[in-house]
Amino acid sequence: MTAMMYLFDCTMDPGDLALHQAHQAMQIHKFCTVNNCLVRRRARQILVDRGQMVLGPRATHSPSFDTRM
Repeated sequence: MTAMMYLFDCTMDPGDLALHQAHQAMQIHKFCTVNNCLVRRRARQILVDRGQMVLGPRATHSPSFDTRM
């Protein structure tokens, strides 16, 4: 299954996302937190890893998420 199929389910890790998919996932899950939404957590990590997002000090206390899964 493709990552797009998992973009709407907070309980399923969508796996590796393209940059545009990560941006889209962040919009879809804008009311979620990285603590309770695997999609938002994965998308945020991808955006951070690719230099599209910089986390502030408050965000560094969120659970780490291994994007190599």
